[in-house]
Amino acid sequence: MPRPKKTDQPSSRTPLLNTRLSAGDYVKLEKVCRLEGKSKTEVLRKAVLKYLDSYDQDAETAPRDRLAETLQAMDVQRKKDIERLAKLIVRATLDIGIVNQVFYKRAAKDDRDKLWDAARTAALERLRFKRKDGDDEVTGVLRDVPHSSEG
Repeated sequence: MPRPKKTDQPSSRTPLLNTRLSAGDYVKLEKVCRLEGKSKTEVLRKAVLKYLDSYDQDAETAPRDRLAETLQAMDVQRKKDIERLAKLIVRATLDIGIVNQVFYKRAAKDDRDKLWDAARTAALERLRFKRKDGDDEVTGVLRDVPHSSEG
């Protein structure tokens, strides 16, 4: 009677794999084995291990590639946002020029400085009231602007 197997110990043998190749691929395999002086098992084992290593590397680089693509897309969107802001600034500057032309230049010379100062003071007060806490740039601009004694 044969001796019973011990199930608590790992097998010292590795699993056997079988595969089929086309006649042309089998001829190529035999040629490689002759040229390298190796058995078919050695060549196939090396090929499988190389494939598995490549597969692991591809699995590691795929998330990094997706991250790089995402960052590039964000950069493109950022550039579009910057262009949009630049266009808005240009429009605002043009509007300010128009307001200057309509109200200041066409106002009576005696009243224009007083009207302009009153409008500027009102705009600054509105900005002070509406600014969000923590906006250092706006706070710095407002700090440099002289306060009006008019109400």
